[in-house]
Amino acid sequence: MHKKLLLMCITCLVFLLVAGAGFAAETSSCTVPEDMSLVIVSANWEFDIESGTVNGKAVVKNISDRTLTAPGVIVSFYDIEGKQLSQLPLRGPKAKLEPKSTSTVDIKVKLKEIPQTILMAPFEGLWST
Repeated sequence: MHKKLLLMCITCLVFLLVAGAGFAAETSSCTVPEDMSLVIVSANWEFDIESGTVNGKAVVKNISDRTLTAPGVIVSFYDIEGKQLSQLPLRGPKAKLEPKSTSTVDIKVKLKEIPQTILMAPFEGLWST
């Protein structure tokens, strides 16, 4: 009887430790790579099948301690086989983005084919203009 009670207590303790570790992992902050300065904090879009038009917005945030130049997003569209249909660098209205500030990038693209996948990545600088 005492062995069963002891086993139940140990099992409950292990369960609580594992559950608590999972909770702690879920509530800890996200790791940010040292060389990352710009992140997409929100994005949404709509695809009109009839016209082949993608309309939307992406919000980028400067997470660095320096002013960023020409922030934007690169939007890539792929077909069902993974072949790239289009890739466009799109910039927000702000030429400079101060630390901790955000900028909204308008997405307006006309496609010839329905995309299977849409990928988006933030970028900054003048390299793509």
